[in-house]
Amino acid sequence: MKRICVVGIALHKEAQKILEKVYCVEEMDAVKEAEAALVYTVPDEWIEKAEKLRAVGCHSCSPAFEEWAEKKGIAVIKAQSLWRTVAEHTLALAMAAARWIPQADHAVRIGEWKDHETLKIQYSGRDLQKRVFGIWGMGQIGRELASLLQGFSMEVLYSDIRPLSPEEEKRWNVSRVEFRELLERSDYFCVLVPHNASTDQIFGKEAFSSMKKGCIFINTARAGIVDRAAFVEAMENGILGAAALDVTWEEAKPQPEDLLRFKNLIFTPHLGGSTFECDAFLVRGILDAAGFGEKTV
Repeated sequence: MKRICVVGIALHKEAQKILEKVYCVEEMDAVKEAEAALVYTVPDEWIEKAEKLRAVGCHSCSPAFEEWAEKKGIAVIKAQSLWRTVAEHTLALAMAAARWIPQADHAVRIGEWKDHETLKIQYSGRDLQKRVFGIWGMGQIGRELASLLQGFSMEVLYSDIRPLSPEEEKRWNVSRVEFRELLERSDYFCVLVPHNASTDQIFGKEAFSSMKKGCIFINTARAGIVDRAAFVEAMENGILGAAALDVTWEEAKPQPEDLLRFKNLIFTPHLGGSTFECDAFLVRGILDAAGFGEKTV
């Protein structure tokens, strides 16, 4: 059976079943012996080392790898739909935080109510309509999110070091403002900038202190962009009315008590890009490149 290397991607179980019809799925650090690979971001170290590789499914890769793959006749399948998938999860988190959906679900499950009206008052939430949604980072995910927000009668603002063109701003119905103004005006604030040396813990006490009181904060980028102590302080003093995090400072372990005490905080375990459709696109691309196509999927 053919071998496929899967690195850094936890496949949806149904997508995995499709893949296993053809390939022996192995979690390998090296790709030297694999005929195919699924990887979040293709390491440039694979260049010249992937001797048997014929197809790669990924969310991103460097121009250098793509050029090398083309010369070698290696198919590169990129899931462009990932950006929309993450944007949908970002919007879902914003709505869940605004309407206390996980908390209300838990309350109903355990019978935490004296009467119907009492529970409704406790978990009464916030509207999206007529509010201001701030997007910090107008890359591919930010643009997809702005597209989704057009149906909510919201004012959508963004801040980015690379502004959109006037035509793009009109297309997505967004307005660019300086970062400070984005903080001051946003009822919902979403972090979508990349995590690198220049953004590490850049969102700190000064940024939180400039926010509109009661703002709903969503981070589906990386935890390291936000200073953890400053975030906790903002939750404590009510600057943040609620928060939803798809990224955490401590992964694959119970969250610390200083975060768990906030009932208005929602966690998900980095699920932004995790859907059957997103994973199946890569799987089917790999199978098509291997010549199996519809007979298998």
